[in-house]
Amino acid sequence: MISIKEIAKLSGVSITTVSKIINNKADDISQETKEKVLAIVKKYNYTPYGIPRNSAKTKSFTIGLLLKKMYNTNLIITGLVETLNKHGYTLMLFDSEESLERELQNLSKISHQNLDGLIWEPISSESLENIDILKNCNTKIMYIDPSKQLPNSYYIDYSKLGYHAAQTLIDLGHTKIGCYLKRKSLRSEMVLHGFKQCLFEHSILLSPDMVIYSDRFIPNDIKAKGITALISSHFALTQELHSQLEKINASIPEELSLLSLRDDVREGLNIFNVSTIKIPNYEFGMFIGDKIISLCESKDSDNTEEFELIPMIESNRSLDIPYYLRKPKITVVGSINIDNILYLEQFPTPGNTQFASECVILPGGKGLNQAIGVSMLKKDVTLIGKVGKDNEGGLVFKTLSDHSIDTHCIIANSTVKTGKAFIVINRDGESIIAVTEGANSSLSPIDIRDLSKEFDNTGICLLQTEVPIEVVKEAAKIAKQNKAITILKPATIEMMFDEDYQNIDIFVPNRKEAIRLSGKQTIEEAAEYFLTKGIDTVIITLDEDGAYLCTKESKSYYNAPQVDVIDTTGGSDAFISTLAVMLLENNSMDVAIKAATIAAGFCISKFGVSNSMIDQKTLERFLVQRKIK
Repeated sequence: MISIKEIAKLSGVSITTVSKIINNKADDISQETKEKVLAIVKKYNYTPYGIPRNSAKTKSFTIGLLLKKMYNTNLIITGLVETLNKHGYTLMLFDSEESLERELQNLSKISHQNLDGLIWEPISSESLENIDILKNCNTKIMYIDPSKQLPNSYYIDYSKLGYHAAQTLIDLGHTKIGCYLKRKSLRSEMVLHGFKQCLFEHSILLSPDMVIYSDRFIPNDIKAKGITALISSHFALTQELHSQLEKINASIPEELSLLSLRDDVREGLNIFNVSTIKIPNYEFGMFIGDKIISLCESKDSDNTEEFELIPMIESNRSLDIPYYLRKPKITVVGSINIDNILYLEQFPTPGNTQFASECVILPGGKGLNQAIGVSMLKKDVTLIGKVGKDNEGGLVFKTLSDHSIDTHCIIANSTVKTGKAFIVINRDGESIIAVTEGANSSLSPIDIRDLSKEFDNTGICLLQTEVPIEVVKEAAKIAKQNKAITILKPATIEMMFDEDYQNIDIFVPNRKEAIRLSGKQTIEEAAEYFLTKGIDTVIITLDEDGAYLCTKESKSYYNAPQVDVIDTTGGSDAFISTLAVMLLENNSMDVAIKAATIAAGFCISKFGVSNSMIDQKTLERFLVQRKIK
């Protein structure tokens, strides 16, 4: 065993100096000398000969940690141990288990341990009545105490985390923010304090019903109270909350932004993809380790220094602006089918049999096709329609999900089958289509009214007459109430009455539909006829001849790009979806129609519809090539 003489020699000081330092009688010795001697003592694990290790006057290089409950403190302990080990100290751990009796027992044990220092997290103010137990010890005491009424007190400022969480949501535009808390929790109380402070500073009124405790939580209350964002003080509560919200089909973050504090001991367990603010337990453990060592070794230290906490959002996965502030989207109300496509050399004639070169089954229908067309151009889109609870309906849901289109407005009905379209395409790309309406015919105005909130942030509403005309009229009315532009494509309809044109801003028939519905001989006459019905803009698509635009102010023809025609089935859907996206981006009608003709040409040069819609980058490339701006 190394002797005090060798310690003195290694330190370059006298034996007397070493003796004073290790026996805590070094008031007249410089801090630099003390640190140098203690470093060598710890390095060589020196124990003075003849002095028992548990002597109250001898340094033990051991720190005690007395916690009120060892819950979610693993990383506090990890950070503390790492710091202590680095400085040659060991840790002795005590758990009061939130029991004053157990805490008293622990204090009694500590009084006999000859600890250099103790980090104590009192259970309550009553705990301090037992502090006299330690008065005869030579142990330096530091506290984890949010009240900061005791000397050498440090804590994690949860109120600051609550303030930061509220500020994050306010910055996103939220004003109806709830706070989800655990009852009888100091952390929850502090989070609520910071939350209230932030709302007060931003002049946001906090009603009592926006403070929600987990033991009284009713999922439907969130929507009933108009809450658009929620802060949670405990991640375990948030996991339970998320599961309950899923059961009522609450869309996160579209309908509700969710932000939770997270103990870093739970790292890797965030399976619900919730945005979190990590509680810096590990960093706090390192901080209090440095503080207790400074206290034990009489180093100059600022006892008023607080633990520096820099809150950071770990991800934005469950955060969004309030739905009513979100950029205008496109809402599509229309048909959903399963397309059964046959490719033939020429259309069959009665009595003759034709062999098909290919047979393809794809989800289709004008509603679905237009929704996919919008999604391919990177715009938010909501599709409202109806399918059966059958295999075909399942294929529809999968296809929409593959295109990142929300399916919560697709109504699945067990009493009807998903609509089907039977499409025959000849070598010139022309098509003959027969449709079984299926679930499309059961879509009703009541369904539309039930989903009226989906029109709240709609900029443009796309409509087609492959669903009942009463549905079209109801959707157009609600869309106009929400100040959306309405675009109607008439299809599979032989006649329209004057009231059917109400609330329609842009009418987009093809050549045959325009002539049939107007009863006129030319497209120019047909377009003028539709203007008399109160429509502001008429665009008649002309296949390979492009399109004709007619308003009260102007009339223009637009050429179509020359392409090898493979399948004309989806040309109009590509045209309309692109027209809508371009108008939503505040382009002129001239630019929008030119872009739409490009998209239609791209679509008809390929087989199928939903898989032939133009994507954003391709469209942008064509617009640049043709110098369209």
